[in-house]
Amino acid sequence: MLKPSSLLPVREFVLGTSVVVLALASGCSNDFSLDPLPPIQTTTTTSTTTTLPDTNRYFYEVRSGDTLSAIAAGFGVPMKQIVELNELENASDIQVGEIIEIPRGFVIVTLPPDSTIAGVG
Repeated sequence: MLKPSSLLPVREFVLGTSVVVLALASGCSNDFSLDPLPPIQTTTTTSTTTTLPDTNRYFYEVRSGDTLSAIAAGFGVPMKQIVELNELENASDIQVGEIIEIPRGFVIVTLPPDSTIAGVG
């Protein structure tokens, strides 16, 4: 059998819940407006990405353990271009301390809005 004192928390919970439901219901109204909402202001910025030819010359000093294919991969250029540019007869015949030129590539440039690159075009 339940003691009257054990029913007290349940009674308080029910009473408290009723107060919350009444408070929520009194704050609601049935007056729904069909007026359009005001426009939301947004701002957008766009940047421009372009690829430009790299006009710099790059040289690499061959180190112990280097291979031409590894050097080409490290610079992101085809090995054939390194061979042709440096007029190498044998791609595997590079020597430690030898300076080889790396082919020119491209530079990817991202410009903020309303910016230009002088002399391009």
